[in-house]
Amino acid sequence: MNENRRLYTAEHIAFTGTGTAFDPETGEALIYAPAATHKVVNLAQSEAFKERQQTIKAGRSVEFTITNMNNIDEVIERVSDKHCGYLLYLQCFVNYDTTLSNPNKTAMSKEDIRRTLGVSKPTVNSFLADMIDNAIIFEDSGSYRLNPRYHFQGKTSNTAIVRTFVAKVKELYSEVSAKDLGFVYKLLQHIHLETNTICANPYERDVENTVPLTKEDIARITGVDEKTVYRKLRKLKFGDQYVFAEVVYGRSRYYKINPFVFYRKPGVPDATLREMFSIRNNYRG
Repeated sequence: MNENRRLYTAEHIAFTGTGTAFDPETGEALIYAPAATHKVVNLAQSEAFKERQQTIKAGRSVEFTITNMNNIDEVIERVSDKHCGYLLYLQCFVNYDTTLSNPNKTAMSKEDIRRTLGVSKPTVNSFLADMIDNAIIFEDSGSYRLNPRYHFQGKTSNTAIVRTFVAKVKELYSEVSAKDLGFVYKLLQHIHLETNTICANPYERDVENTVPLTKEDIARITGVDEKTVYRKLRKLKFGDQYVFAEVVYGRSRYYKINPFVFYRKPGVPDATLREMFSIRNNYRG
């Protein structure tokens, strides 16, 4: 073998000619590479691609909408539980410019929204008036758009968001009341990024410092009495799946929300979460 011949690994080839430089004015680290063999992909693009691949690999529906956790307290403070429930369901029909759309891609009219929600004309009139008065939904020449400050569909670099999976919410709406769905909506801003625990500090990165909410805390946050809260936490379900899981740790109890319906991280929930919300289906007898 020619001793001058070099054998390069794939990693060596991939990174040949690349390096790090520093901006002379700001000191910021910059990456450079040959344009003929490399392309620049920002972190948001990389994460979005990774999420699509993980979702496809898991066979999970890729259709989801996004809720901005930082802002929905403005919605919760202004509208009723039932209207929050209707709003959560209507997210399933938002397109990329936040217009509410029919399955045939035409913009929804008021009558389309009434039919989609399965409510009376007075009910849809009251709901839309509430949404429009509070700038949660905008009306434009007979069509309706969600305010992207609260809900939208598409990519974002914001990590303070909850992904709401369309097929599951549609199934949930068919089996629980709008008021129950509104109760769930009120807890979206308390979902922990890593664990889906309903907690007081959903942005805490160190899971050992998570402060889970008790049923008493949840009653206070949602304005629902403790007995009713406990019933909802233990009984709300769709098909053979529960919306919440109760975790018993010694004498303490806390709650997680179903990651197949609501999930903050890109990609697929970890094995522990997946097991927690599917293992009941494996019991026999």
